[in-house]
Parts: sequence; structure tokens; C-alpha cells
Amino acid sequence: MKILDKINGPEDLKPLGYEEVAQLAQECRDMIIETITKRGGHLASNLGIVELTLALHRVFDSPKDKLVWDTSNQCYTHKIVTGRREQFPSIRTPGGLSGFAEPKESIHDTLAAGHAGTGLAYAMGMSIALQEDFEKPYVITIVGDGALTSGTSYEALNNIVHSKPKRLVVVFNDNGWSISENVGWLVHWRNRLILHPTYRHLVETGQWLLEKLPHGGQAWEIARKIKTSVEGLFFSNLIWEEMGFRYLGPIDGHNQQDLEESLQRVKEASKDGTPVVLHVLTHKGRGYKLAEENPCKFHQPGTPSAELRGPAVPQQGDPHPPAPVAASVGNAPRYTYSQVFAKTLIRLMAKDKKIVAISAAMLEGTALVEVKKQFPDRVYDVGIAEEHAVIMAAGMAKAGLRPVVAIYSTFLQRSFDQMIHDVCLQALPVTLCVDRAGLVGDDGKTHQGIYDIAYSRCIPNMTVSAPKDENELQHLLFTAIYSGKPFMIRYPRGMGVGVPLDAELKEIPIGRGEWLREGKDLTLFAYSSMVPVALEAAEILAERGIDCGVANARFAKPIDTELLRQVAQQTSRILTLEEHLTMGGFGNAVLETVNSEAIHHVSLKTHGIPDQFVEQSPQAVQRANLKLDVAGVIQKALELYPELAPSAALRVPAGSSPEGRASVLANAPATNGSKKNTVETVTW
Repeated sequence: MKILDKINGPEDLKPLGYEEVAQLAQECRDMIIETITKRGGHLASNLGIVELTLALHRVFDSPKDKLVWDTSNQCYTHKIVTGRREQFPSIRTPGGLSGFAEPKESIHDTLAAGHAGTGLAYAMGMSIALQEDFEKPYVITIVGDGALTSGTSYEALNNIVHSKPKRLVVVFNDNGWSISENVGWLVHWRNRLILHPTYRHLVETGQWLLEKLPHGGQAWEIARKIKTSVEGLFFSNLIWEEMGFRYLGPIDGHNQQDLEESLQRVKEASKDGTPVVLHVLTHKGRGYKLAEENPCKFHQPGTPSAELRGPAVPQQGDPHPPAPVAASVGNAPRYTYSQVFAKTLIRLMAKDKKIVAISAAMLEGTALVEVKKQFPDRVYDVGIAEEHAVIMAAGMAKAGLRPVVAIYSTFLQRSFDQMIHDVCLQALPVTLCVDRAGLVGDDGKTHQGIYDIAYSRCIPNMTVSAPKDENELQHLLFTAIYSGKPFMIRYPRGMGVGVPLDAELKEIPIGRGEWLREGKDLTLFAYSSMVPVALEAAEILAERGIDCGVANARFAKPIDTELLRQVAQQTSRILTLEEHLTMGGFGNAVLETVNSEAIHHVSLKTHGIPDQFVEQSPQAVQRANLKLDVAGVIQKALELYPELAPSAALRVPAGSSPEGRASVLANAPATNGSKKNTVETVTW
């Protein structure tokens, strides 16, 4: 029987001997590798933190003691040993375990945090609140994976030293990486001594010699403790102690005994309010050769299972996406939106030395890694410091450069103040490329890009745009860079539509959309990724006798009022479509415009994502659930405008696939031109 089979909670870890713990660590690794290579998820970072997780649960008493995981994408072992072993294979699937900590799953999960740089501030706040608790709980924050490149971490460190809360422990899980390899002073500080080959050779030779002597094992234990102290003296304690912390480390994050002894020491030291940090060196990807050799690629490998995701679609976050495949439209190569962004930027940078690119620890996900290969001195990775990235871009723009900032939608949220104060208030020409805008799939509610229209279009001087396909993306990027304005372009995760890319880039008139298909009964006024959906839906509605038009808005700010007036004159019904929250989104912008421009005699409805957080599922499932696929748009149009419904009721079996639902709708009885019969009933 495996040791893991007997672990139903943290209390079951404490009686184990070190040999049993070592075996358990291997069993946890095996389960993580087996599951994540099938399901997808954060692999390398979780393989590196197995021993540390077991040590934390053996030294502290969860849930009385609070474990705060910064980012929380490294908590897989934690989930396995806190009563979720049998559910672990369901991770990141619909209705299964979250890929991040989730208090709804377990009392051992403190927070559902998915953004880096939050752990220290969370932990400080909790520690202050629990100072007088009769149980005297500890609060332990595990900070790593690049979180110490985030400015919020330093704000918290400053205040921890000032407030000195009792029983607060900081564990610095140092593996040298965020998603990409870390940047900045932290890297140089870490590598100065501990990774120096001469030093490592000296340590290994010393261990080998001592173990050859009588009582050599005991001698090495003494020497090892001295070594740790010497490393601390020359390597890192000076920086932490100058900040006001008591420092212990660096220690080997894969030596169970070292870990537990060190955690006991910092536990004791923190009782009186001494700010204390334990520095643990771990190896990202440990125990899985592919991940050890390429921790960046295996930070979050895509899911290989077509059964779980539907048709195989390369994920945009893959730092090494597969070669383009033949598109369904002609023989044009098919790329992800990120790849098209990078290809276009390379073309532009080759002609204009003033163009520079910036990202925040996501060169691979945004495809800027390919741009950096071509222009290594003009692409900047600032680490997990989105606020700094935007202010830095503003400074570059002020001095005459043309900066392009590429950040995921969910992380750009952090730069809201900088977008207002440092870019738009100064009216500086910064281009913001918002990757993964819309639904992102299995990363779940912490990573959905469904707020960016609302938090960008409310800012004066900001232009907010989105392409209908990858060809329009390249033209919008060209337009934005040379607009001389603050300019945002949002585009979705995943593959483009598959349209050919124009050889020549052209400027798109700012604030101008296009009428793709005229219709007298209804117009679908679509934005961004919803334009191709609207075109398919219009085709099916036309087959059922409903004359449905489609307009591509292109801009959520400014709205094309001329196009809106034309649509309103031709059809009395307009349905806006967006892969974004309806609250504050594109539909609201259209409603505001109809009101301010006094556009009368039009029935305007909006369709997007309701006021909710969206849990993990494949993107196709999320879109189907939210009625943002073709079948869902048709259903929504007929619900909102029942007078258009065919006379024959459509009955779609519950649980049907998106393709199956669309097929039922497409093959429903035609209306023979009549739209005044009974209201349709749709069963889903």
C-alpha cells in the first residue's frame, strides 16, 4: 500500500519518519506528473515545492495555522495531502478542483489568489487580525515564482518590519523563475555565490571527503550547518537584515530534515514579533527530466487530451506553440493571435528603431520572446511589475520612443491607476496590447480577461479597440503605434480565425467600424471575438427566414455613431455581442451612445457575460454555458425578440454539444417568411 493512500489530512503526516516522507514525496510527484501531463496545469513549480509543502504541514498545524500561498498555483501537493487526493485527477476540469487554492474546496485553503505579489500583504493583514486569538495561530506565507519582482511585495515587506506582528513567518521559495527566468537584482544576488561552479564543487568535494572518514556522516552534518551559516554571512543575510528581517538560509529545499529544522527555528523566532524570513532553494521541475531541462515550457504545459478540450487547439500560453496548421479558409497558415501580434511587431520594429516592446514576466505567453530574439536590446521584461511596465512605457513615450506594452488582460488590471495618471492624463502615445482578453478556459476565475473594456473605456484620452480576426489585428497594431494616442488593442487567447494576412499594413480610421452584412429584421452589433460568431449565427437565422445583419464595431471607444445610425435606420432591432461582462462593457457603451446621440425608434439589447466570476472549463464549454457560441447567440436573439421566432418550436436536448445545438437550430423548420406566429420555445 502506498503511503499516500493513508494520508487523509495533515495530521497523518506528523508520525512519519524521514524515509517514509521521502517515499511520500515521490508518490506526490508521481501523481502530479501523471495528472498534469494529461490535464494540463502548473507542472514545474509544483514539482519543485513537494518537500517544502510536506515540511510546512509537519511543522505547523493547518487549518489553525494559516498557509497563504502567493499566487497559489504551487499548491498541488498541499491539495493532495489535505483530503483531496481522490479528487486530484479532476483538477482544472469543469466541476473539479481549481488549479489554485480555493476555500470552497477545503478549510486548509486560506485564499483563492491567482495573481503574484499578494501573499505578503494578505499574510500581514491576517496576522494583525489574529494577534489576540486565544489559539495563537501562526500565519505562514510562501512567496516564490517571481513574486519578489512585484512592487506590492516590497510595500508589504516595509510594513511587516514596521508593524512587527507576532507569529508571522515568511518562506521565500527561491527557484530562480517566475513564468520566465527571473529578472533584476534578485537574480544577481542569488547567483553570486550559491550557484557559482567553484563553490558548488568545493561543497561537493568536502562532503565526499568527510563521509569517507570515521563518523563522517556526523562530521558532514556539523559541516553542513556551518556551511549554511557561512553562506548566510557572505550571501544573503545582509540584504534581509538591512531591511529589518531576521534571516535564515539559504537552505536546500529538497532536504526534508533541513527544512523541518529550519522551519522550527523560524517558528520560534517569530513568536515575539521578530520579522523572520526562511530562504529555501528549490529546483523547478524536480523529478521530471523534461521539466527540469525546460522549466519555462513546463511551467504550465497545455492539455494534450482532445477528449477534455474538444478539437485540439494550441493554447496561447504555450511558449513553444506548434507550427501553424492549414486553415479552413483557403490555404492560409493559421496562427494564434499572439503570434500574429509578434510577427507584425517584428516587421514594424525592423523599419522603425523608435518602437520598443515591454512585458511583465510573460515574454513567452505574449510571444514577445520571438521579438526579443530579433531585437534583444529593444524588448524589456520588467518581471511581475505591471504598474512599473506602464509607467516606464509612459516615460519612453515622453522621450520620443513608441512603446508597445503586451500584458494579459487579467494582469493589466493592476495598472489601472498608471493608465489613468501616467499615460492618459499625460496624453502619451503608449500602445497597450491586451492578450488573453475574454474567456481563458481552465485557468478559471482568477485569470478571466472579462473586465478590460470596462476599466479602459472610462479613461479620458484612451482609444479602445479589438480586431474581428488576426488580419485586422495587424492593421490595428500599425494604426495604434502611429496614432500618437494612448491606444488599447484587446485580442483573445488561442488560434485566429484562419484568414490570410495582408502583405501591406494599412491604417484603420479610428472610431470606424464596418457593416459586414446588411439585414432588415435584426442586426448583430458585435465586438472582438464575437464577430465571427455573429456571422455564423446570421447565416443560420437567414436560412430560417430572418434577415439578420452583422456589424463589426472594432472600437468600444469611440463608438462609430455614423454606423450605429445607419444600422438603426435600416433595422429597428440591434443586439450587441461581447465576450466581456455586460456591466460597463461594449453593450453599455452602445446604450450610452444611443442615448447621447438621441437615436430613436430602435430596440437595443445587450448580450455578454452576466455579473459573475467564471469558473474553470475549456473555452468552448464556457462560451456555450454563457450562450456566447453560435447556438447561444441564436437562442438569445430569439428570446429577446420573440416576434422573430419561427412558428415551429425548436427543441434541443439538454447537454448537447455546441455543434449539436447549432445543427438542431440550422435544421429547424423554416418560417416561410412569416414572423408573426407563436413565440418559440427552446429547451436546453
